[in-house]
Amino acid sequence: MNASQATLTMVLLFSLRCLLPAALMFGIGYAMNWMVDRWETEAATTSEGTAVATNIVASNGDRCWSIMKCDPELRKECPGFKQQMIPCWLAKTQAEGALPDKCLTCPIYEANPALA
Repeated sequence: MNASQATLTMVLLFSLRCLLPAALMFGIGYAMNWMVDRWETEAATTSEGTAVATNIVASNGDRCWSIMKCDPELRKECPGFKQQMIPCWLAKTQAEGALPDKCLTCPIYEANPALA
C-alpha cells in the first residue's frame, strides 16, 4: 500500500466515523422539525376550523334554554346562558367536567356532536 492509498483510506474511514453520523443527525433533526411544523399547522387549522364551526353553531337561532323551556331564574346560573359564544352543551361540559345526559338527546348537540 503506497502513501496515497493510505491517505485515501484514512480520509474514508474518518468520514465514515465522524462525518456520516453528523450528517445523519442533522438529517433526522431537519425531518423532525419539518414534522413539528406540519403538525402545528394542522393543529392551528383544526382549532381555527373548530372555532369557526363553534361560532356558527352558537349563532343560529336555536338556543338550549328555548328548546328546554328553562325558567329565566335558572338561566342566570346556567353556563350555557353565561357563555353564549360557544354551544350550550360545550359550556356545560367545561363547567361540570362531563357532558350532561340530557344533552345527548338535544337537537343542538345532535346537529354537531363532532365538536365535543
